[in-house]
Amino acid sequence: MKIVYLDSSDFSDLSASESKLSDENRAILAALRSSVKQGSARFVLSGIHLSEAVNATDNPAHKEAAVRRAALMQELCSNNFLRLPFEIMKLELHKAINGTSNARLSIDEALSQKSEWFGLSLDIDFSNKRQRAFVELEKLTGHLPRSKRRKLRSEWRPSTATGRELWRKLASSSKEPLSNEFPFSLFTTEYVMDWIVGDRSDTDFRSRLVGILNNPKGLIESVLDLTNERHTIYALLRREGEEMQARMEATLQSAFESLSQVLDLNKTPNLTKDLRRALPVADFRRTIVSSFSDTAIDRYSDDELTNIVAACPSVSTFLNMYIAYACSIFDSNLQRIRHGKAGIAPRKPSDFGDMMHAVYAPYSDTFRCDAYFASLLRQDPNIKACIANREKLLELSATPTAA
Repeated sequence: MKIVYLDSSDFSDLSASESKLSDENRAILAALRSSVKQGSARFVLSGIHLSEAVNATDNPAHKEAAVRRAALMQELCSNNFLRLPFEIMKLELHKAINGTSNARLSIDEALSQKSEWFGLSLDIDFSNKRQRAFVELEKLTGHLPRSKRRKLRSEWRPSTATGRELWRKLASSSKEPLSNEFPFSLFTTEYVMDWIVGDRSDTDFRSRLVGILNNPKGLIESVLDLTNERHTIYALLRREGEEMQARMEATLQSAFESLSQVLDLNKTPNLTKDLRRALPVADFRRTIVSSFSDTAIDRYSDDELTNIVAACPSVSTFLNMYIAYACSIFDSNLQRIRHGKAGIAPRKPSDFGDMMHAVYAPYSDTFRCDAYFASLLRQDPNIKACIANREKLLELSATPTAA
């Protein structure tokens, strides 16, 4: 069975409304559905996919399209949700640092567990949230005399059915929702109130939460009109990337400032080869490993780090792609540098998100990404064969089912 990783644009294009679906996309969609039915392909979904779908709902005109996209994600990928890219690399590095010569993960290790959300733990401090809810509700009685408030507290013991009903009535009189904090905002006020007063257990609440978060279509529908929640989800799935992006850009900027002084930029015949030789690959490697490892790496030599990274498929892929990315950025800024501008032109914020998709390439038999990053990834001989164009998707339904 082939492991297939689609590009976000594939989910978007193939989920177009029936009237706007092109003949080519209709044929590809039929092939993908057929491959699922035959059992010849297993489609996987990453948190990067979902964060991009959530982000698309910022524009009201795109909401229906976002729901269709999420529905297709759910249809094709079922419960095959991958751990976040940072977790994949951390798990590989943990194995390699502890002496494993091949730190490749099994598909089960790479996939998020049922009680997780793209590998993120869904453990919540329920007691703290419940206490805060009671404090907020008690504010509604602030206008009453002190003696009256004491009597009410006695009558409203959550341990009694009468007390719980009184709490519900008090909550219904409030103009402020009890569920205004993520992820509680994904539930109805009635459900949250049932949990606060104890009619629903923490286990029930967590189980329902897992069900909502791991249902792409339901989750997108839940946050369509909740701006804060959309931003929260987007940040949760990408937050570690912001720090990493800043560190990588700083390393890249420093490298270009140094290279512009060392290389003779007026000599063009071997500039690309000279550039690759001059790039501070050891610095790139060290930055990547230090970002994704829980172990202090100062004690490791460059040669030791080279062996550690070589044992990690995703980390190696990310490093090789970043080297190709650095060369590409240098080439695109060559004229600027030749005219004395040492700084590189700002990159699109979305670039780093696109890079994160690449972490999954070593775990895919068929890997889709945009044309620019495909050109970078094909420079890596270890994954070149899995980088697929759209036409390759048509062949999935023709792949024989493994015995």
